[in-house]
Parts: sequence; C-alpha cells; structure tokens
Amino acid sequence: MSDTLWSIICLAGLWGFVACTILLILKAFPARDSFDRSAALKWGAGVLVCFVAWAVGMTQA
Repeated sequence: MSDTLWSIICLAGLWGFVACTILLILKAFPARDSFDRSAALKWGAGVLVCFVAWAVGMTQA
C-alpha cells in the first residue's frame, strides 16, 4: 500500500482513539458513583481497535 493510505489510517486511528477515550469516560461514568459496564465494554473495545490501527499505521507509514 502507499504511504498516503497508511498515513490516513494512522490519523484515523489517532483521532478515533481520542474520540473513543473521551466517549468512554463520558458514557461509562454517567453519574457520580455510577458505572455502565456495557458502555465501558463498547467504548473500551473502540479504544483498543483505534489504538491498534494507530500503531500499525505508525509502523507502516
């Protein structure tokens, strides 16, 4: 693949990681002393997927 495509994957992974991390914090902890397990699993998986995409993009770009 071209370096441009890997750079796009890298940037998408980075911004996806940032967005999923923010949403994980906001959705998994909706109120004080409250934790939503299903939202945490969903957004936590998104964090991991985006982090892997960012790391792979960094090694290939």
